[in-house]
Amino acid sequence: MRSTRSLIVSRLNLSMFKAYDIRTPASQLTLDLSERLAYAEAFYFREHLNATKVVLCRDARLSGAQYLEQGMRIFRDLGFEVLAMPQVSSACLFYYTCMRHPEAAGIMYGASHNPGGDTGQKIVAPSVQPIADGCGPGGGLQAIRQLYERGARPVSLRGGRLRLVDYLNDYVRDSMQLAGVAPGTLAGLRIVQDFLAGAAGTEMLLAFTIAGAEVEPRNLAPDGYFPAGAPNPVVHASIAPSLELLRQGGFDFGMFFDGDGDRLDIAAPDGRQLSPAFNLVALAPRLRAIFPDISHPNLYVDLKANPLAIMRIAQQGFGVHIIRNGHSQIKQALGKTADQGFIAAVEESSHYYLTLRWDGTLFPTENTLFFALLTARAWREDPSLYCELLDLQHSTFREREWGYHFPNDDLRAAALAAVEAAFVRSGWRAMRRTVDGVDIDATLLRDGLPFVINADTPLTEEWTQVAQRASQSEKGLARWEVTAGTAARRDAAVRLIEETVRRFQAGPRYVG
Repeated sequence: MRSTRSLIVSRLNLSMFKAYDIRTPASQLTLDLSERLAYAEAFYFREHLNATKVVLCRDARLSGAQYLEQGMRIFRDLGFEVLAMPQVSSACLFYYTCMRHPEAAGIMYGASHNPGGDTGQKIVAPSVQPIADGCGPGGGLQAIRQLYERGARPVSLRGGRLRLVDYLNDYVRDSMQLAGVAPGTLAGLRIVQDFLAGAAGTEMLLAFTIAGAEVEPRNLAPDGYFPAGAPNPVVHASIAPSLELLRQGGFDFGMFFDGDGDRLDIAAPDGRQLSPAFNLVALAPRLRAIFPDISHPNLYVDLKANPLAIMRIAQQGFGVHIIRNGHSQIKQALGKTADQGFIAAVEESSHYYLTLRWDGTLFPTENTLFFALLTARAWREDPSLYCELLDLQHSTFREREWGYHFPNDDLRAAALAAVEAAFVRSGWRAMRRTVDGVDIDATLLRDGLPFVINADTPLTEEWTQVAQRASQSEKGLARWEVTAGTAARRDAAVRLIEETVRRFQAGPRYVG
């Protein structure tokens, strides 16, 4: 017989509360449950955040409209001022809208790069402060989950109202200005942009057209059926037709976006992907110019960043520091360390972050439009640097992140521990905390490399790096990425991982 606790977990779909946000198949978030969740969030916003305003929007997926409609009604009836964007919105336009209303909390209904049948929510506190598990007042998402479990419902107050907002044109204008891209300055560039029928197409095409670039848009119209495939540029089948178009010639580079437009994947004319850390080499001096008052700027990179890219960034006078994965945790760290000169961060999953000051307020945020424009500007100003970076990246050997599903979290944990032990037995070193003691919620394994890389670190071809972690958004999934100085080293590391996980009932290789 199932325990009472198990029945509650199943009935209330508590598994939707992930480490970074809310994710679940939409079929498992009925309107009764989403109503219960909205009441819990309203209670949290009022009691923990002292917020009386809320920004609400949705991405392109089919289920978003019903949750947005419901949220607008519930929050208004409870007495909140609701600032709503009923049209499809990217995650970064959502964050920008919240910046324009720093006194408001915010919810975006969507599920990023997840399959089309999924839904979820990204939640922010006033001043666009991230809300995640253990991140935010009162425990953040953990507090919302507890309120949801007990069925908390705030008292309805008078004065609730609904106001429609649309900052698309302002977002385009301000992103262009921040990136130093004036009208016509990208003239002559030819770019393939694939939006995978997600939410980012309108803002990108508006900005790049004003800037004078010639864009070949692919899957531009938002479509919750995602006809091109999973709205995730990591999935090769989804972007294969656009890569083929890019290879046919005549384009300077390609850009690929996910369902809610907060990922930016970049490909050279021959289809080779340029990793975010190597792109950051080109962007670093332009980021520095945005923060002229910071004499010793610092950047965060995730544990999968290529050591050669880290060294090139450090050689430009930046401190480069490893940080754990996770949107909310990275933005929270940027906010805490802004006074130490931390200005930006990048994840190898193609997410970029920026510490932005707006009207005297600090906003650690995501603005993919800004980073796309800045990348195009850098490519236009120094195309030879990008040729050099592509060659440098491809002088190393990478197995881009992949994973395995395990029957349960215990077997996943055992597999991760066994992989780490296998490498350590071979003389590798393992790192689970940053040099200042922060848990990276993963393990970085290195052979032939120090854990702190700076401008003077000596480096030969005889090195390998393995990053492994348990996925916080998908049940039973563990992920690995391997980078090495030689193909033989890469292949040996991949083989050891594959052989080890088989003992723990690993499923087939998963990319996504």
